[in-house]
Amino acid sequence: MEKQIIKAGIIGCGSIARERHIPEGAKNPNVKLVGFYDHTPERAAKFARQYDATAYSTVEEMLNDPEIDAVIICTPNFLHAEMAIKALQNGKDVFCEKPMATSLEECQEMVAVAKQTGHRLLIDQNQRLAPAHQKARQLLADGVIGKPLTFKASFGHGGPE
Repeated sequence: MEKQIIKAGIIGCGSIARERHIPEGAKNPNVKLVGFYDHTPERAAKFARQYDATAYSTVEEMLNDPEIDAVIICTPNFLHAEMAIKALQNGKDVFCEKPMATSLEECQEMVAVAKQTGHRLLIDQNQRLAPAHQKARQLLADGVIGKPLTFKASFGHGGPE
């Protein structure tokens, strides 16, 4: 069986895209980065040149391109729901940076549109796979630390930059 390569577009070319999603997408043998959009056209053009891809002047232009199978949404949080819903309605699968949206109602609408269109909606919750978190989950599942009544956690870093 031939492996399907997902042709992905990046919406938002700021720091999370630059430091994580673009380089990780470029390394993934199942993904081909074929398009970039950013509200600062020069940023999208730079990545388009680097990855032999297309720089789109509007989100709608990207979403109307049948070459794009899926989009990776790396916009400011308040735009996540709007961009995801537009993408799903335009027949694209969506991988959205966290947080999913800025309200429960927006999250629910995103899920409803994904179900209605039959397209995938994935939210980047990358910390769930961090080794420390996996170990804590295993300790809980194995009953090693008993049944927690409460807990406090702290996780911090300076960001992707």
